[in-house]
Amino acid sequence: MSRLFLLLIPLLLFIIAFFSQKKRYIQQSEIRHSNSYHIHTTINPSCAPCVEKYIENVINYGSNIFHYPTSPMPAGTVSPQEAKKIAAFLATLQGFTPSHPEWVEEGKYLFYGNCTGCHSNEGKGKKGYFPDLTRKPLRGMELLNKG
Repeated sequence: MSRLFLLLIPLLLFIIAFFSQKKRYIQQSEIRHSNSYHIHTTINPSCAPCVEKYIENVINYGSNIFHYPTSPMPAGTVSPQEAKKIAAFLATLQGFTPSHPEWVEEGKYLFYGNCTGCHSNEGKGKKGYFPDLTRKPLRGMELLNKG
């Protein structure tokens, strides 16, 4: 009987940890969602800093705006400072001169190291699965602007 009890303790602890983490993730997702999408009612797709800020928000807070069959864009895949550098690089794919041109080169390498698995080396994504980051305006911005 005591052996069975000793075997059940780790299982019980795992179950408790699993469900507490899941609840915490759901709460954080709701907070991130509200922070990233209810701050802006419209986003000017012709404004380089606006595009950069939108990209930073998606990287920092995640996104499920497209409801693709793949998982949502997870939050925090890189640090907030690295998100700014990736946003500077992606602004160049949109044809903009970024707010911080000195970040573009490092942002490009951060993009290649963290984002190309879903968005490809060219940033084209895969229709219906991962958004095209070279599209102007970005589809996510269009959807947000439509409400």
